[in-house]
Amino acid sequence: MAPLDFSKQRLLALICLTPVLALGQTSKANTVHACLADAGVQATISTDESWANDTAAFQFRIPREPVAVALPQDRDEVALALGCARDASVKVSAVGRAHSFQGYGFGNPGNLVIDMGAFTNLTFDGSTKQLTFGGGVNVGPAAKYLWDNYNRHFPHVRGSHVGLVGSIFGGGFGTTSRLLGIPSDNLASVEFMLYNGTVVTAGPGSDLLWAAQGAGPSFGIALSATTNTFEVPHDRALNYTLALGNVDVDTASAALLAIQKWTLDGVAPDELSLRFSLANYASQGFFYGVESAFDEAFAPLLESLQAANITANLTKSVIPSFWDSEVAAAGPGMNLPTGGTLGGRASLVQSWTTTTDNPFTSEQVKALLQGFRSFNRTDLTRTGFIDLWSGVSRDIADSDHAFAHGKELWLARVDGVASGATWPSDGLEYMQGLFKPLETALKKSAPLRSFPNYVNSELSVKDWSSRLYRNNFARLQKIKAAVDPKAVFSGYGLAIPLPRS
Repeated sequence: MAPLDFSKQRLLALICLTPVLALGQTSKANTVHACLADAGVQATISTDESWANDTAAFQFRIPREPVAVALPQDRDEVALALGCARDASVKVSAVGRAHSFQGYGFGNPGNLVIDMGAFTNLTFDGSTKQLTFGGGVNVGPAAKYLWDNYNRHFPHVRGSHVGLVGSIFGGGFGTTSRLLGIPSDNLASVEFMLYNGTVVTAGPGSDLLWAAQGAGPSFGIALSATTNTFEVPHDRALNYTLALGNVDVDTASAALLAIQKWTLDGVAPDELSLRFSLANYASQGFFYGVESAFDEAFAPLLESLQAANITANLTKSVIPSFWDSEVAAAGPGMNLPTGGTLGGRASLVQSWTTTTDNPFTSEQVKALLQGFRSFNRTDLTRTGFIDLWSGVSRDIADSDHAFAHGKELWLARVDGVASGATWPSDGLEYMQGLFKPLETALKKSAPLRSFPNYVNSELSVKDWSSRLYRNNFARLQKIKAAVDPKAVFSGYGLAIPLPRS
């Protein structure tokens, strides 16, 4: 290995636990809480009035059952909290803004959760043009700070309140990712506190930075991280919609395959974002360039659709500034000091990616669209889209980062969302069943691939390790053994396991 150069939601907690487990967890909670109190680290447990607020999360479906939530104010207190966890043989997970679709910030029952909300520093290095941000910073405030003070941009997800570190560790995908790379591609360094309280910097060329680019929470607490930034691609942006109207699955599939061919032929510009809606088959996005260049690039696509007897209506409007396009993409919280609000829902997210080597076939597209259209529930709703990827990922190999995303072409995501606060008992089986034909069709071309931020929480280790990390998984396990040999940061569903001895 290379050297390490280093309210809101009322918790269901103990209600669902067996008496023996509840007693054991209560005992550990008391032990950990007493240790934190003795160390002077603010913390809460399930009997505290602030517990519901301190365990609030975007994902309602998965209960949060930590033994305690520590609220450190500085890195020394993070080290003290880790010491309490080690002494009590408790796993640790860190939560930033609690937006994980899989509830990974709170992790498995019995964790000590370290809330990084106090770590919100932002600094810009004028020589490297890099932005360093604390482990509790969310997207909106960081992007606005960089824009207001330096007129620069970094690729980020489409959510202003989302935690920046977590979204980057999970890959991230945004409207400038085809042009500038996904957020994890642009991760320049991470300042980690390891399980024993040691602080290391995972810098360029290190195994630990490579591992952080897709699997960061498995290795330590991110005190801060640094990202590359860029001059804005254009001082204005074009917002567009390509609507197909009320068409059937066959027509929509043909349109999507036409977009795919347009991309594979090298005509779709990297300055373009495109999101194809599974609900109405419209494509929407932004173009970061002059309008005449957009018109020239889109003309061949429109001609191919017309030749296939597909009627497409293209509308467009000029957004007066790049920042206005940021707000349009990520929401009004981009202009708020807090980045907006948490929100939340009971849901299941599923995702699949394809590559330029194995693009969508007609069978696969129809299976995806038909699976979405076949949905028929009143206690659930669904959302879904396909993001055009490609762009600069053409120059990335699967082995370049822990998250294997070389030559990615499409990123498809489907969410099943409970109509109320309660997730139906058969909801997981139902939502996954809709897309079994898609997975069967995809596997005819290549092994299944997925996306960390949007990974299905119900996959087995064998399945998610293959879909996300492919041949990188064994290397991740070796790094895990080197930096977290006690598996302290293994208390969540996507944690890299130690290698078998």
